[in-house]
Amino acid sequence: VNAVDPLLHECGHGLTVALPAGPLVIDGDPTRLEQVVVNLLNNAAKYTEKGGEIAVELGREDGEVALRIRDNGIGIAPEMLTRVFDLFVQAERRVERSRGGVGIGLTLVRKLVELHGGTVEAYSEGLGRGSEFVVRLPAPVPRNGEQRLTAREPDRLNRASSRHRVLVVDDNVDAAVSLGMLLKLAGQEVRVAYDGPAALRQAMDFRPQLVLLDIGMPGMDGYEVCRRIRRESTLQSATVVALTGWGQDEDRRRSHEAGFDHHIVKPVEPSSLHRLLDDLPPDEAAPPQSSPTATT
Repeated sequence: VNAVDPLLHECGHGLTVALPAGPLVIDGDPTRLEQVVVNLLNNAAKYTEKGGEIAVELGREDGEVALRIRDNGIGIAPEMLTRVFDLFVQAERRVERSRGGVGIGLTLVRKLVELHGGTVEAYSEGLGRGSEFVVRLPAPVPRNGEQRLTAREPDRLNRASSRHRVLVVDDNVDAAVSLGMLLKLAGQEVRVAYDGPAALRQAMDFRPQLVLLDIGMPGMDGYEVCRRIRRESTLQSATVVALTGWGQDEDRRRSHEAGFDHHIVKPVEPSSLHRLLDDLPPDEAAPPQSSPTATT
């Protein structure tokens, strides 16, 4: 709450917080769990009209710890409820209501919650009716003086089969950082750049196997970055992917001529990224991956 307080104050929102009388114990990474709460509170603040009301409630439900964050904001259309956690997906909102973001924050929330063996769901009675996001996390169960987790199996992590070097390039800092974090959670070695010249410097130093490259950057756009990458003999084996909102035939033709290997139109499914990673040869220089845990 403290981390989001400046945004709440700027928007003039009221906030109520309901906590249980005693502590609710879970097994988790405090930093990642803070990211979950901050992302959900940011989401509520951004998509609630000035002077709105936001409520945070924590409690135990059916043997789990449940965190509920409600707002009286613009709500979610019924057909979007099952898609709001998909990568790069945003429900339609009037421009003056949107305070930025590209639909990655909720994808990150879902990934982090699942890493902790939990679930997150969105509820809304429709546009203009507010929203509620509910995070449920397993509570340790006392047994013979010990605590036992009921977390789901690690296959929920959707980790790629091998570790690879991935360069993410996007002038939208939030988009680049969030996508980079998702890839790190999938076990990848990631670097991030926010403009064309920085991308080229990172590419020469990092020698990425996969480059996820936004096209519509100011100054040196993605087309030019890709052309220059292709001219470097040490980067010839890199797979370069156009990650863009432009998907017409002409756009695909231009990306192919610039040297892109793939053209993926947002919103992109996380499974598409995993397929790209699985098609790459293993990084011979990468250390073996450790067993998946909630901490990264």
